[in-house]
Amino acid sequence: MFVMKMCAKNLILAVMLVFIGIGTLRAQTYFDESKLPFPKKYGPEIKAKFKEELVYEFKVDEGKHAIFLRNGLRSSQFIAPQLWLNARDTLYPYRVDIVYSRYPVFEGVYHEIYPLLCNRLIHLFEMDPALNDANLEWRTILQTHIETDDQVNSLFHGVVIWYRTQEEEQKVPDPKESTVPLAKLDQKDKSVQGGMKETLLTIETLKGSTLINDSVKMIISNKPIDVQKQIIKKHLDEEVKKVSTIPLKDRSPVEMFQFKRQIGEYLKSNPFSDSVVWKVMDRHPEWIDALVVNDWTGSMYGYGAQVVHWHLLHYQNTGIRYLTLFNDGDMKPNASKIIGSTGGIYFAEASDIPTILNLFNLVRLNGSGGDRQENDIEAILASMEKFPNHKEIILIADNLACIRDIELAVKINKPVRVIICGYNKETGINPNLAYLAKVTNGGVYTLEEDYESLKLETSITGEITSFKDKRFVLSPIDCNKRPGFDFKYTKESFKTYTHLDSALSEKMMVRQLDLHEQQLLKYPTGISKMKNLLSLNLSNTQIQTIPGNIKNLENLKDLDLSGNNLSALPKNFGKLKYLESLNLNQNQMGSLSMYFENWYYLRKLYIGSNRMESLENINQLKNLQTLNASDNNISELPPEIHQLKRLVTLDLSNNRLLFLPKTFCGLSKLEELNLENNQLGSLPPYLYRLRKLKVLNLAGNPLGEKEKERIRKDLPNVEIIF
Repeated sequence: MFVMKMCAKNLILAVMLVFIGIGTLRAQTYFDESKLPFPKKYGPEIKAKFKEELVYEFKVDEGKHAIFLRNGLRSSQFIAPQLWLNARDTLYPYRVDIVYSRYPVFEGVYHEIYPLLCNRLIHLFEMDPALNDANLEWRTILQTHIETDDQVNSLFHGVVIWYRTQEEEQKVPDPKESTVPLAKLDQKDKSVQGGMKETLLTIETLKGSTLINDSVKMIISNKPIDVQKQIIKKHLDEEVKKVSTIPLKDRSPVEMFQFKRQIGEYLKSNPFSDSVVWKVMDRHPEWIDALVVNDWTGSMYGYGAQVVHWHLLHYQNTGIRYLTLFNDGDMKPNASKIIGSTGGIYFAEASDIPTILNLFNLVRLNGSGGDRQENDIEAILASMEKFPNHKEIILIADNLACIRDIELAVKINKPVRVIICGYNKETGINPNLAYLAKVTNGGVYTLEEDYESLKLETSITGEITSFKDKRFVLSPIDCNKRPGFDFKYTKESFKTYTHLDSALSEKMMVRQLDLHEQQLLKYPTGISKMKNLLSLNLSNTQIQTIPGNIKNLENLKDLDLSGNNLSALPKNFGKLKYLESLNLNQNQMGSLSMYFENWYYLRKLYIGSNRMESLENINQLKNLQTLNASDNNISELPPEIHQLKRLVTLDLSNNRLLFLPKTFCGLSKLEELNLENNQLGSLPPYLYRLRKLKVLNLAGNPLGEKEKERIRKDLPNVEIIF
């Protein structure tokens, strides 16, 4: 019996040891946390444990398989760690990406900032020690297309935790599905454009061509790729300024041969799937004085070169007179692209082949768009203004790319001939391109067919409402779903509805609704069905509550609820994530901090005359430019307030501030500061760091004469009111 008991005990001990061993195996750490505080010594060793990827621009595509924790460009603290902490118990992480930018670059070389990398790991493991796991895949993802502070500040920087749900984890994973692809071919990313890969390809192609001379090739020899790029861009910039007015018929045979050879080189190095441009131009010799607008991104280079090649072959009777290339923004970050002013548009006379050849590569190096939507309409409108003597408009368009600014198509007053590249009968024609042809009374043109007088009906917002054309099918690509921040408008852009009844009768047409000072008493439920609404003014309408279905206004940018005595907002109010301006002045609000993490695009926030006691989490409003928090009960500012790097105007008058945090002087873009009627006896040191400050109001604060003199000395060029 004793022996049996001993055996049983030994068996239990063995089983326990097995489980302890398994637990130890599962909990095996990947990073030696004792080395993380010493990045100068161990930084390269730590970085070597990551798999590195270079991307044009990382997309924060929040879905069921990833949680995104923002840091900011130069910060290692997480803005909203609760996103992971609140969900981690039911999730199974399998990969961690640390996303940052290949910036700044000094003398063409990027140097890894090891302290920042190590600190991000330290804070990650402080948040959740279980993430330091050798079974996870670890990657660093560097965004490559940045050249300025404004570009880099608009990008995502932080940690992405990829995970599986419990149901997915229970299934045997397919090795091919063990990672989520970073960029799928949809309307957010172009598979072949942008970033370091394309820069390298463009530069190597130029080195082997006659488009840059030998002296430039010598200068860039053995230089870092960033330096090569800048030298070549400068050279091309200078070359395109040398505008030529010599007609092609007056060019010598040697010059014409050289032009054709260079176009041939470009066609050879930029493959295309068919000869649609050649074929369509052959079919339509009646198109004269034509303005040709080329999508100059990604897979479209070869098609654009077809235009010039055909033009050279038919130079004696060509109908092409003007040429435009557009790249959708000159490397502008996606969130900064606004309809009507995205940019990246270049012009040339069709006879000026040397300029066109240089533009081919300059426009390409200056930027390839980044996301998949393009600014076709902006390019057409700008070209029409640049070349008013055209008689035809021809658009060389990508059938796989939606049009970012399709709403502007109604401004085009001439037929647009859309030559469709990348088309096949099975997948059909891009609905945006069909819409453009319809509203301009133009047509769509494929390798074999011309489709004019299209049988479809449209809305003014860029949508096809009825399709009855049996000659072709529409592509299933969804061009209507677009991020709300893509649409920038002025107050004059759309009709402003001021009567509720007329607005309700035309719900889908309403973009701006202004019902201010109308005695509504309660929020009209029909407003939440106006899904295209961009601007809503319900100020001074005596409404008492805001319903949860306001979340349906997902494109809303400008919301005015001031003067309504509101004391609370619905929990899902934060789902209005594309808000740019929010006015809650003269209400009874106590706090908004629970919503701040969702309002990445908010630029103006007015919360004066409320019951605010703190501005907790205000640092999450990374794009905030104007903040009015006057006439509240705020006694202290969070130290993180200095993270509002874009703040220009700040009004904290008539509060209970006793002091300002030392970090306050980190608000480097602040121009106007109102601290009137607080209880400030002094201001923090380093006031001189507020380099852009123009006006400072300190009236009604108990400041001594010595402190006033110090403030004047530190801010000699500022208008100060004591």
